[in-house]
Amino acid sequence: MRLRRRPERMLEEGESYYVSMTDMMVGVLFIFIIMLSFFALQYRATTATLTQAKDSETTALLKLATALQAQPVQAQIDRTHHVVCVPAADLVSGADGQRCFAYSGGALKPPADAQASQVRADVINFVNGDLSAAKVQSTADANDGTLSFPAEQLFVAGTATLSPGGQDIARKVAASLAQRMPCYGYGAPASGCNGQKMTVVNVLGQAGFDAFTDAGRQAAALSLQRSVAFHQALTAAAPVLGQLTNAPTGGQPLLRVATYGQSDAKAAPAGAGQTITIQFVPAG
Repeated sequence: MRLRRRPERMLEEGESYYVSMTDMMVGVLFIFIIMLSFFALQYRATTATLTQAKDSETTALLKLATALQAQPVQAQIDRTHHVVCVPAADLVSGADGQRCFAYSGGALKPPADAQASQVRADVINFVNGDLSAAKVQSTADANDGTLSFPAEQLFVAGTATLSPGGQDIARKVAASLAQRMPCYGYGAPASGCNGQKMTVVNVLGQAGFDAFTDAGRQAAALSLQRSVAFHQALTAAAPVLGQLTNAPTGGQPLLRVATYGQSDAKAAPAGAGQTITIQFVPAG
């Protein structure tokens, strides 16, 4: 029995038909993927809208409130003090009276102590960075807002006279402070400031001394003299530091002198172990 061969033309047309079907299915699948991606993005945007707000408290509450229901409520609002009151029965079935809540008037600001901590940290990081670049050794504490130097690094031993190395350190510290302190006080031009101010920047002498001996009292006096000497060196190197005040009118100088000492019967003699600290105190 002789088998008839399928014409080549018919074979090509059949293959072409299946190829076209494959291309069409790939196209449909591609469109489906695009639509699925679009709906996924829309879902994500909608979810973000429902779970985020302009202030952190509302955002946190929206994450907990997963079953919000729309309900008409007769609310009383004090827009001056940002208080809203609603009938308690609308919140808890059978409850009497009303429930009141406070709300923010806009984006919440960090607490004052958090702002002060950030100001201290910013200043310390800037000044300490300048001194590190200038190869000046210091001890920085961003949390306390202090920058400390061993007195032996600054002064001739047992005196309030700055050594040549101490004078060089004072010039470098003054140069760094002069770039930034005008933003935190009044009395000198400043630019690029964030509005934060300082109450005082202390040149603080710290010492341990035996208050019941002549040598101990002399050590305490030496600590104050060293604070004054370092303050004078700073203002001589950067006169703008002596012009700054902590208020537009009638304020105190921004850069001042302070001393702190704790009576200690085992304190080192002749002022050994003392430190000079620059202490930044932001406005409350």
